[in-house]
Amino acid sequence: MSGEIINFIFSGTLNGAVFSLIALGYSLVYGVGHIMNLAHGAYFMITGYMLLWFLTFIPSFPLLNVLLVVTIVTIIGGLTYILLIKPLQDTNVGVVLVTFGLAFFLEQYALGISGTTSYSISDYMIIPGATKVWGYSMINQYILLIFMSLIIVLMFALFISKSKLGKSIRAVSQDREAATLMGINANRILFYTVMISAFLASIAAVLYLPVAAINGPSMGWSFLTNSFAVVILGGMGSLIGSVVGAYIVGFLTSFTILFIPNGPSWANLVPIIVIVIMLIIRPQGLFGKKELR
Repeated sequence: MSGEIINFIFSGTLNGAVFSLIALGYSLVYGVGHIMNLAHGAYFMITGYMLLWFLTFIPSFPLLNVLLVVTIVTIIGGLTYILLIKPLQDTNVGVVLVTFGLAFFLEQYALGISGTTSYSISDYMIIPGATKVWGYSMINQYILLIFMSLIIVLMFALFISKSKLGKSIRAVSQDREAATLMGINANRILFYTVMISAFLASIAAVLYLPVAAINGPSMGWSFLTNSFAVVILGGMGSLIGSVVGAYIVGFLTSFTILFIPNGPSWANLVPIIVIVIMLIIRPQGLFGKKELR
């Protein structure tokens, strides 16, 4: 029984660490531009496949591959804003449709090259092996991921609160028109936030996929759904809410897998249930502010 409890705590923390990295960027983009970027999960997915493809061509330099892939995915995030989001940002439906189209394109691109086969990219594992705690084996790479996630979240919070760019991001998210009158280029700030969101999703993939493996081009949608559940739970645009929501969804998912009969199948419904319940009882989320009409 103690082993199951340790497993529950560790896997819940792991899920929360991954979800928080991915959802932070998603929540940031929504908070600044009130934009729902449905290509966000695709950034995570395409990072995994690019790591796989680069491993074929540059097998001896995994660190170089990681740097190149993260840079490319961050640039893809920037191009997403310039070419797709910016021309349509005044129409929410248009942004949703065009980012969905990009996500579908990236999925089909990966499918055309690599098919639906699962792939291992364990060559990118930073700390191989496992550590036993009270008889339960914890994978070292996942332990690293948890600590790296906490460090990145703290650094991100300091960046938003202390840096000049971070303060500009906060200003635009609070009142775009007032920020513009103060001389802040809102479009440039939103461009940066989309790039930051792609960067965070890519980092999450780099840390998580070397152990979890690549499970097909459609995996991006599940991470998008989890991100959506996290920001709905925590509050759209609330960075604190995103972190808290990530760990709540993470532990709910872990509990479902470990303690509910046929848990792995039911676990896929956890984010959907969270979304539906929160939209009914508290649409603004745990830390969000109720919109005035």
